[in-house]
Amino acid sequence: MLDIPQAETKTIQAEAQFPVNLVEAQERGAELFTLASELIVKTARAIWESQSELLRLETEQAAKAFAPPKIGEDPGTTVSAYCFQAHEQTDRMIAQMRRVNDLLRDCGWQLFAIYAESLRQGAKQASPSAGRTTKP
Repeated sequence: MLDIPQAETKTIQAEAQFPVNLVEAQERGAELFTLASELIVKTARAIWESQSELLRLETEQAAKAFAPPKIGEDPGTTVSAYCFQAHEQTDRMIAQMRRVNDLLRDCGWQLFAIYAESLRQGAKQASPSAGRTTKP
């Protein structure tokens, strides 16, 4: 019979049950969290800037809309101008919603790609063909 010390036997059994190196897994997890956080901050910044621009444009539009009509101006022309401004405002809002939707969709797919790559790397490191050797 082989004379293997008890502590060494437990180490071999632990490696068989948990083939992934916990330190490597934590490093991958921290890297995944860092990449995801950077992507989320970048997306949030883009949304913030887009919303700020929309607020600026809407403020200018509101100032125009609340300006009193000029004396002697044709009421039909004034109403027509208000309708045209409302139409522009609606188009701007729809375009803004589409931009935000695109940003969030792209962020979601990029997060998914980061996660998939992390899983792929973890699977490579945990597979027997990745070159892991166990201690005798």
